[in-house]
Amino acid sequence: MSEQKLSMTKRRTYLVQMFYRYLLMDNDVNYIKQDILDETQEKLDVETTLIANNIAEKLSDLKNEIKKHLSSNWKWDRIPTYIQSVLIIGAYEIIFTPTPKAVTINELVNLVKENEVDFDYKFVNACLDKVIKL
Repeated sequence: MSEQKLSMTKRRTYLVQMFYRYLLMDNDVNYIKQDILDETQEKLDVETTLIANNIAEKLSDLKNEIKKHLSSNWKWDRIPTYIQSVLIIGAYEIIFTPTPKAVTINELVNLVKENEVDFDYKFVNACLDKVIKL
């Protein structure tokens, strides 16, 4: 694992990329945790690795939390996989970290604007805004 601490922005970007890959491959939690341990140690700091494992553990609950906030004309499977990943990372950060909700939403909306230009970023903003911090 890297000794250097990642910035929050870089950490979010790595996490979105990681979980995008896991969702695309429809990996189960055990595979995800092993992959985090095996392949990402060189890029990730200890804190990012811990967060990635926590997200993997809570993946099903995070998906369910997001699904609760989707309008009736949106189904989980209809959402592009990259956006699913963004929503999962955002929901985790909103619910389980002290990061201000507005900061999390703003940075993830910017990621969507940069990487999924054909998707309406307002969807991500609205969905994450409905997630309640515990």
